[in-house]
Amino acid sequence: MASYGKLFFHIFVLTGLALSPLYGVLSAEPNFFLAHRSEPMDFIVLTGMISFVFPFVLATVVTLVLYFSGRKQTLAIKIFITFFAALVLLPIVKKFTAGSIPGTVILVVSIGLAFSLAYCKFSGPKLFLNYISPAILFFPVFFFFAPQIFVLVVPEYTQADYPRGSISSDAPVVFVLLDEFPLSSILNEDLLIDKHAFPNFSRLANISHWFRNTSANFAWTGHANMSILTGVEQKNASLGTYRYFPNNLFTLLGHDYQVEAYESALRLCPPHICLNQEESKNMEEMEIFWKDVGAVYLNLILPQPKSFGVPVISQSYKNFWDQKVGEGVNSGTQKPIVRKDFVIPFMEPEFVQKQVEAREDLFQTFTGKITSKPGKKFYFLHILLPHMPYRFLSSGKKYDLTGSTDIIGFNEEIPKAGIWGKEKWLIKIQHQKLLNQVAYTDYLFGKLLDQLEEKNILDSALFILAADHGASIEEEVFRREVDDNSLADIASVPLFIKLPGQKKGTVNDLSATLLDIFPTLADVMDIKVPWKMAGHSLLDLSSRKRVRIIHDYELKTYPVPEDLRENLLIGVKRKLKFFGKFRDWEGFRLRDEQSKIFMDKSVSQFPVQAMENVQIKLDSGSRVEPKPGFLPVIVQGQITGIKKKDEWMSLIAVNGIFQAVSPIIKMNDQEKFLAFLPEQAFREGDNDVEVYLMRKPFEKGAKIFKPHLIQ
Repeated sequence: MASYGKLFFHIFVLTGLALSPLYGVLSAEPNFFLAHRSEPMDFIVLTGMISFVFPFVLATVVTLVLYFSGRKQTLAIKIFITFFAALVLLPIVKKFTAGSIPGTVILVVSIGLAFSLAYCKFSGPKLFLNYISPAILFFPVFFFFAPQIFVLVVPEYTQADYPRGSISSDAPVVFVLLDEFPLSSILNEDLLIDKHAFPNFSRLANISHWFRNTSANFAWTGHANMSILTGVEQKNASLGTYRYFPNNLFTLLGHDYQVEAYESALRLCPPHICLNQEESKNMEEMEIFWKDVGAVYLNLILPQPKSFGVPVISQSYKNFWDQKVGEGVNSGTQKPIVRKDFVIPFMEPEFVQKQVEAREDLFQTFTGKITSKPGKKFYFLHILLPHMPYRFLSSGKKYDLTGSTDIIGFNEEIPKAGIWGKEKWLIKIQHQKLLNQVAYTDYLFGKLLDQLEEKNILDSALFILAADHGASIEEEVFRREVDDNSLADIASVPLFIKLPGQKKGTVNDLSATLLDIFPTLADVMDIKVPWKMAGHSLLDLSSRKRVRIIHDYELKTYPVPEDLRENLLIGVKRKLKFFGKFRDWEGFRLRDEQSKIFMDKSVSQFPVQAMENVQIKLDSGSRVEPKPGFLPVIVQGQITGIKKKDEWMSLIAVNGIFQAVSPIIKMNDQEKFLAFLPEQAFREGDNDVEVYLMRKPFEKGAKIFKPHLIQ
């Protein structure tokens, strides 16, 4: 008869060993806890559950089963020992089997069975478990004392330790930090803001200092925002929290100012200063936390977790089960929870849609907090706009509810997600989407300016608008990897500073970086900052020369020229070549000289010949109806039977009027076309979409061909 006490203890030890790899993964990624707003008690509960509660419950259940198993007790012991030994081995074995499911299963079961048989026959395995049992206590201790975890459990700073500077000013402060915003997207050929396409950015430029020669310091949001909000170059942004970085803009102003801060990537504002960031969590949030811990563990032990319906955890820090992140990442071979890039192109539509809606809600919440009530006010907003995913037209209407066009233009064969492919047309479409989202950002920004004017705040306020970094949309490059061609798109960003009482704008081309924002704010408000900052006040840039660098995606440094205007002009010329000058009635439309023959012309003006041997199938059908807040401006479909596709161009007509062109391109081993239509192409109710073909080059009076439409 087996000793139930020993069996209980050994099952307890095996379970504790099986769960212990969680400590290593979670301690390496403290942002997991920041995302879940974890408090010291949460860490105590976590370690208690991993090292004691779960092992105790499982050991108790197994012991009870063995107690009532009767004659089959020996077999039951072998099964349980095999199972728990295999559980311990899974994270190790799958590394040697390259994530192969059959190979991993066969190997862990074989080793687990061998251990089980030895356990039942010899004393050695039992002694081994006895001797190794103290490790169950050591793992949580090592976890607690890991530097990045210890600072979260036992904060080094209290409220009294936060920096205090003398603030002479009582001017309201409004600071809006946009995300992934290349400056070239809003400029015209004179390197001035295109006031027709972006009237509200132009409106701000007319009353502020526009530092046109500003460069970002980092191509990654966490590092960039940390540096901007602390005034110090931060190469380590793994703990973007007030506990780790108490010297920041919020803690400095929070002694005298009422702070309304909305951070989308960091958590630098303490909850006692930013009351909207209270630490208390409800049951739903606790449920999300434990489900996410479960997702991390399943990714650790399962070969090819996605095959078992387990979400990939390498793209974010929270809500793994809602994200359903799929393509592009093999979590079986990558370290879990490593957030190398927030790879929107590979996200499932349900999650992306939530992200999009969250941006709208965040902006509305922020503008709603602006009040004319007396008192010193500091309003801060970091919002992921015009950052991917691209969903918005300039009017604020959405055009892609499924996320079907997110991935177009990216090279899916390269594991490093976010690298553009070779198909220039698809990249142009993404560029078109970016410009529309920048215009939408301008639209929202206009609402903010209106709110500030309505509350009589704008005139007296210190108003700052900046972006943390840009992005490159160019074939065969990573959109955040800096080189000579992508430099201006990534490094050159908007920076506007409107001083209290300022009514006339200026354009300043002296050298500036985003690290200069904090010193400038301190200079304007006459604040003596009690720590050394890396930047300089922009109130005095008298022909000062400086060395500028940007840290790219992998924190490699790249020199930034003293004057970025020449580099900017390259991006602006490329934009104008693709889209021409902005026209109010059509927005951003891809065009060339030949397409002008057809654009906005009636189909009836051209001779049409049937083309029965060529078939077309529209992805969204030939009859579409706009919905509230939505316009189906992206038209794509498959074409079959076409020969020498490079000799043909597709023409897309809506309600009998030609609105766009598209080459015939290869996508997913299919001949396809894809076009982005202007908003004005659609009317209320049903809209008829037709696709025609035309041989290149286009000539006036030439025939157009009507392929057979497959419904």
